[in-house]
Amino acid sequence: MNAFLKLYRFLHEPKTTIGWAHGVLTLVGAFLLAYLGGMSVTLVLKGDAAMRLLPSMLLTPLLICCFGFWLLFSKTLLHVMVKIALMVFLNACIIAYF
Repeated sequence: MNAFLKLYRFLHEPKTTIGWAHGVLTLVGAFLLAYLGGMSVTLVLKGDAAMRLLPSMLLTPLLICCFGFWLLFSKTLLHVMVKIALMVFLNACIIAYF
């Protein structure tokens, strides 16, 4: 029971208390979500390989910045993990559909 209480307190701490964990998780999450977003764009487009990869190559740096800011403005570490999990699920659904 004590371990669950510690985990609960850690996940609900404000981001000023756990700045490094929040920042590292945001950084890793932004790169992961941008990669999955680029893969989703590549799968949706039709054409040869160069025409399918070019938009994802151009969008990936922009997506990294957008996802990074979106995740960084989360109140707690739990919100960051929920946002990452939901976006991974959405990208997996898009990849599975196409």
